[in-house]
Amino acid sequence: MQDVPAADPGRYRALIISALPQFVGRQFTTLSEGWDSVALECDGWVFKFPRSEPAAERLKREVALLGFLRPRITMALPQPIWHEGEEPFTQHRKIPGTFLETAQYLALDEGRRNAIAMRMAQLYAELHQLPLARMQQVGAVAVDPWMAPDDILAGVLTRLPRKLHAFVRRTVKAYRKLRIEGDELVYGYFDGHGWNMAFDDKTGLLNGVYDFADSGFGSRHRDLSYSNWISADLTLRIIDRYEELTRRSIDRNLVMLYTSALRLAELAAEFLPEETAIANVTGWITELEAIAPRLAKG
Repeated sequence: MQDVPAADPGRYRALIISALPQFVGRQFTTLSEGWDSVALECDGWVFKFPRSEPAAERLKREVALLGFLRPRITMALPQPIWHEGEEPFTQHRKIPGTFLETAQYLALDEGRRNAIAMRMAQLYAELHQLPLARMQQVGAVAVDPWMAPDDILAGVLTRLPRKLHAFVRRTVKAYRKLRIEGDELVYGYFDGHGWNMAFDDKTGLLNGVYDFADSGFGSRHRDLSYSNWISADLTLRIIDRYEELTRRSIDRNLVMLYTSALRLAELAAEFLPEETAIANVTGWITELEAIAPRLAKG
């Protein structure tokens, strides 16, 4: 993957102060330097700067979507303000909490795991019931497609040991057959992994979620797959509660297929260092083997 150009926090700080002089003399810290945007924090406020015109369009769309979603969604969401200008940026109060990563989740007791699962299931249930036509009016668009099956196949076979080729071919064959038809199409979050969660590591509770720039129209089952980055155990708990809330049956194997395809696509696309991407694939295969009895029951 091409390296992300270095950000210039000093310039962003100057832009914030020129628009909001009350922040003169305050201490700014850099929260993240992504490909699309740079985020700074000061006194509990988060400022996000897009790094390209397409990123600016996504960020402005996110502001509109969150303005519509906040009164309709139970989960705490950011409330960004759009600052127009030659270099536009957003401003919102930080939802307190840290990332929810695998080790933190696995350290939780049953009650707290179930509480997080219920919060996420409720979020998905509320998002998925929103009328598609209304969300299109607000500004929602289709989510970005993942890599084509043939490109995945060509990009991973030479990078993985032969003993994993059967898994690769089986995954790509099933992935090739996927269709989004009927009520499989929903407006969803499509970014529900632990790096977009505000997790209170003292209480073990989920305070909220953020980053809706990648939300949009796509597959219901794909939307339910992103928590696999934390743990497949969490995803299965979310699905159990989602089915109770929506009275809708979810194909657990299909949810897991989306994650398998994504892990392979990231390896093929050289999105991550090769060693990391291969470890993600092999680790996921091990996790699938561990949950196989629960998938059979589901």
